[in-house]
Amino acid sequence: MSKRDDIKRIWSECFDDSSEYVDMYFSRVYSDADGMTLEKNGKTVSSLLLQRYAMRFHGKDVPVSYVAGAATRRNARGKGYMSELMIEALYASAERGDMLCALIPAHDWLYYYYDRFGFSTVFFVDAQRFTSFHSFPVTGSYHLMEDPYAPEVYEAFSRMEHEREGAVVHSQRDFLNIIDDLSLDTGGHMVVMSNDQNEIVSMAWSVVRDDMVVVNELLGVDVDARTAALRQLRGIYGDMPFKVLAPASENEGSRRKLYPHGMARLVNVLMCLEAMAAAHEKWTCNIRVRDDLMPVNSHYYRVAGGRVEIDDECTKQPDLDVDIDVLTKVVFSSPRIGDVLGVPSVRPRMALMLD
Repeated sequence: MSKRDDIKRIWSECFDDSSEYVDMYFSRVYSDADGMTLEKNGKTVSSLLLQRYAMRFHGKDVPVSYVAGAATRRNARGKGYMSELMIEALYASAERGDMLCALIPAHDWLYYYYDRFGFSTVFFVDAQRFTSFHSFPVTGSYHLMEDPYAPEVYEAFSRMEHEREGAVVHSQRDFLNIIDDLSLDTGGHMVVMSNDQNEIVSMAWSVVRDDMVVVNELLGVDVDARTAALRQLRGIYGDMPFKVLAPASENEGSRRKLYPHGMARLVNVLMCLEAMAAAHEKWTCNIRVRDDLMPVNSHYYRVAGGRVEIDDECTKQPDLDVDIDVLTKVVFSSPRIGDVLGVPSVRPRMALMLD
């Protein structure tokens, strides 16, 4: 049996996905290069996909990985197999040049499980709720684009994703897979809006969950254009209530509660700090990092003049003396918290991950 077949079998056993979805996923999304398995006594007991993405991080794209489909066969659970495979995945992520590894836990209790590997909850959403009476009024003139597969749609999508600092961005292949995935979800819709000049100005993705329209992603050139996409969805769904999973960055200064929506784990601290330093040449900071699981990250880092130097002989008290999970939280915190700590922090965003 091939690696693909082994992983598909474990996926089908462990996840409550339709056969149509599984077939689509393993024909369109799956890549052997991303698949990782753990064998015991000649049998595959655990598997996951370490998928390649990029993140818009301080003005540049940096490579990141995303863990999907992490699962262990039911008759092999409770023996530490997934822990063993997860550690292998983190090292594989670092070895192939990623800055961090991200994932979305399938259940709330899994947030505590992934804590042990140095993951931190850094992805949040601002769940904006609208009653069935909200009509989403706009001031501009907008039109629905009929063909989401048109090349200019992905071009607009990519441009708008890249304008969002801290966003995990998608390739054209990812984008097409997202559309195909949505077509398998009963009640799922994607709308793309253009203005009178036929310029694409907004788009939105939605599904129905518990008698509510959940808008998983909403992109647009401005508030009015984004509202136009919601207005189009209102015409599709009628008087159902809406919940828009907006970026946490839109919550700055608000008292609305943020909801966890994913975790990240830095696997290459030097790459992270170098990207931050290059974008903020006036940033000066001394940071001591401890990473028991990946000791290659455990160093004293001196940041100054747009450069990062490792100086483990330095005896000066660092500005930050932190474990890897805390550093991840600081790097991906709100700018206001970053200002307090003297770090150019940024809120990350992760959506449309076929989760």
